[in-house]
Amino acid sequence: MAFPDIDDAFVKQFESEAHIEYQQMGSKMRNTVRTKAGVTGESTTFQVIGNAVAGTKSRNGDIPVQDVSHAPVECTLQDRYAGIYVDDLDELKIQHDERGAQATNLASAMGRDTDDIILTAMDASANSANATNSVWTAAAAPIAIMEAMGNNSIPFDGKLYAAVPWEAWGDLMDIDEFSNADYVPSEKLWFEGVTAKNWLGFHWFPHENLPKNGVDPKAFFYHASSTGHALGKDFSSRIDYVPTKASNLIQACMSHGSVLIDDTGCIEIIYDLA
Repeated sequence: MAFPDIDDAFVKQFESEAHIEYQQMGSKMRNTVRTKAGVTGESTTFQVIGNAVAGTKSRNGDIPVQDVSHAPVECTLQDRYAGIYVDDLDELKIQHDERGAQATNLASAMGRDTDDIILTAMDASANSANATNSVWTAAAAPIAIMEAMGNNSIPFDGKLYAAVPWEAWGDLMDIDEFSNADYVPSEKLWFEGVTAKNWLGFHWFPHENLPKNGVDPKAFFYHASSTGHALGKDFSSRIDYVPTKASNLIQACMSHGSVLIDDTGCIEIIYDLA
């Protein structure tokens, strides 16, 4: 069984390296949310802990004691797989490392899949500050989101993130206070190839695969504790020879899931492409 479209690579002395299409490498979202590893079973829970309240006491009286609520939020794990066959004889006809290239391809696919799972959970937010039918205004939207987070008593503790579509990132670059390194220097993030900006208490970064409302992409502003990502089995890959197919099977798998823990810390806004 030949690898689909492998004929495109059947060249003798034309190209020695494979060109992987530009695509997101790894997960951009995974390290920005609350992670729980080593989960056993089909699901796990994340706890939402209620707020404590301070009060007074009389002299020699008892201090006010309350029962703080614990509301478990269930997260169901999904088993995710990806595989590609590389035919033995096909490898003899090409000059690049097809197996290595496809292993990278699978890692990228699983990274995108991880982001899809996390963003789908975030997209369930019913935060009253969600702007579901508004036009993104680069100068106004960030301020409004910052105010909404502050009014929700979300801590500005370095764990606030803003995942925005590239079109919105372009709008932000028109704001001197955002784009000028004298105001906001760029910083490296946890994934390769993209820098971020720390502005208004958020780590801003562009993302090309955000959920959409019709054709219009959404932007997500969230605290790391607002969303959970549970791992039963982290990303792994392997290569096995399958004699009946005379091919190498390159495969990757993960068992994981995501859930919105507290939507007060997750706000979404639609970027109007029109």
